[in-house]
Amino acid sequence: MKKIFLIALITFSHFFVFGQQKKPNKNTIPPPIKKKEYPMPEAKRIEDIFMEQTKRCFIYKVEERKDSLLYVSSNLLEYGWAGDNARMVISSYNYDPIKKKEAEQKGYVLLEEKNMQFINGSYKTEKDVLIFTPEKEDRFEKRTFKLVYKPKTNKVDYLKDEKNNKYIAGDCQEPILGQ
Repeated sequence: MKKIFLIALITFSHFFVFGQQKKPNKNTIPPPIKKKEYPMPEAKRIEDIFMEQTKRCFIYKVEERKDSLLYVSSNLLEYGWAGDNARMVISSYNYDPIKKKEAEQKGYVLLEEKNMQFINGSYKTEKDVLIFTPEKEDRFEKRTFKLVYKPKTNKVDYLKDEKNNKYIAGDCQEPILGQ
C-alpha cells in the first residue's frame, strides 16, 4: 500500500511541480496598428492649370498687308494632352482694319470668314527635337521642331520649325465637336 501511495503522490506532485499554464484572455484588445501618414497633395489653382495647358500650345502668326486688306495666317501646334496625341491647326482670314475699327467704335462686331484646317497626328521628342507625324501621311508631311528652353530651367520657351519660324506659347483652341 505504501508503494501505491508513493506512486500516487509522485503522479500528483508532477502536476504541481510544472505548474499550470495560463490561458490567453479572449477579451484582450490587440494594440492599434500605426497607420502610415502621407502628406496632403497640394491643391492647384485654376490659373496654374490654365498655364499648364498653354505650355503645350505654340503658335506662329503672320500678318501681311495687301491693298486695304490685312491677311492673317497662323499655325498652331498642340501636343501632349493625352498620350502622344498632337494636332496642327492652320487658319487664315482677312479683314479691312479701317472698317473693323469703325465697327468697334459703333459697338458692332465685324465677322471675318476664317478658313481652318485641323491635322491630327502624334508626336515624339528626341534630343530637343519634336517630330509631328500626321495621321494622313499621304496628304501632309512630317514636321520637325527644335525645342528651345528657358535659361536654367527645363521649360520650353519656344519652338523653331524647319524654316526657322518661331512658334511662341499661345492659347489652345477650344475643342470642336464633329471633327
